[in-house]
Amino acid sequence: MSVRRLLLAAAVALAGCAPSVSMSGPTGPLDERCQWTGRHQGPWVFQEQESIIAFFEATSLEEYRRVLPAIFAMPERPLVRVSVIDFYAMINGATYLESVVSVLGLHQGRAGFFHVTMPVTSGDSCAGGRSTFGYPKIVRRITLERRPHGYVGVLYAAGGLTPQFTLALDTARQPSGEALEVLRFVAPMPGFTMKDGRVFRFGGGARPAYELERASPTTWQVRLGQARLEFPREPDQLLERLGVGRALAAYWIRQRARYSITPS
Repeated sequence: MSVRRLLLAAAVALAGCAPSVSMSGPTGPLDERCQWTGRHQGPWVFQEQESIIAFFEATSLEEYRRVLPAIFAMPERPLVRVSVIDFYAMINGATYLESVVSVLGLHQGRAGFFHVTMPVTSGDSCAGGRSTFGYPKIVRRITLERRPHGYVGVLYAAGGLTPQFTLALDTARQPSGEALEVLRFVAPMPGFTMKDGRVFRFGGGARPAYELERASPTTWQVRLGQARLEFPREPDQLLERLGVGRALAAYWIRQRARYSITPS
């Protein structure tokens, strides 16, 4: 795969969604701030972002099956991916943060991560993503901070005071051989959304995260580490219902490149 194609595939996998056309408004029940303002017309164009991304075991298969749409088959190895992303430099579109919880599933025999929930800090990103490709966006407070030996991302519940989850990446702790295998296993997998019964597919690449910087050091910076995920142990919490357990692999990644997003 060429560096250009690699860049686009990985960017789509990391970025979630930006509207590819201007829209008059969202559809479906929305948070009161999930509204298209009209300030950002045309395709959103990204310039620079950083993310922490982690993969976990899921132990509650009944709930896992429930959050996967019926059109998706269960994978042999259920995985939950949790991400926090900061889109802090845009050429066109609002800057915003995003958090994503996705579960691995099979669509027409292809493995990928179905996005179950995707809070964002921008009403325009929220409305645009929901209206175009069915991204499950709501507006919430999200933070992503650098620490002496890693990064911490926090998604807050409605009201912005109580953490809904805290994802910490310790880059001082090196990954295991199992972690590298997991990162290679998930590398080609796209992200999936659904809207009006149609499945949209985004991204999927050939290289695992730990090879991206070597392939294009001017575009990527990558730091592997070990993840810790904290969330309220309450029955109505998605991560608790999924039985999210052992952290399998995690990394921080920074991307510097201009791109827009369309489904494949």
